[in-house]
Amino acid sequence: AAVAAAAHAGDPVALASFERAAQALAAGIAATATLVEIDIAVVGGGVAGAGEILFAPLRRFLGVYATLDFVRDLTVVPALTGTDAGLLGAAAAAS
Repeated sequence: AAVAAAAHAGDPVALASFERAAQALAAGIAATATLVEIDIAVVGGGVAGAGEILFAPLRRFLGVYATLDFVRDLTVVPALTGTDAGLLGAAAAAS
């Protein structure tokens, strides 16, 4: 949360860290989408709380990595459950 706050305040090191994280996340999401043909990727947990500091570069990098026709329209959204997304997913998988 502190890095996100610093990025929102314009700190260049914090912004660069989100840029790099978004690039890595985009590469992973694009590769996964290519393998399993998903239409939407939901990003949850605390990192999703960074908002557009994360999602703007993430969408930009997806344009670079998601090159196949069936992956180009992939949607990436923050989880509606915020930081509880992982817990809810684990609970659903266990039941």
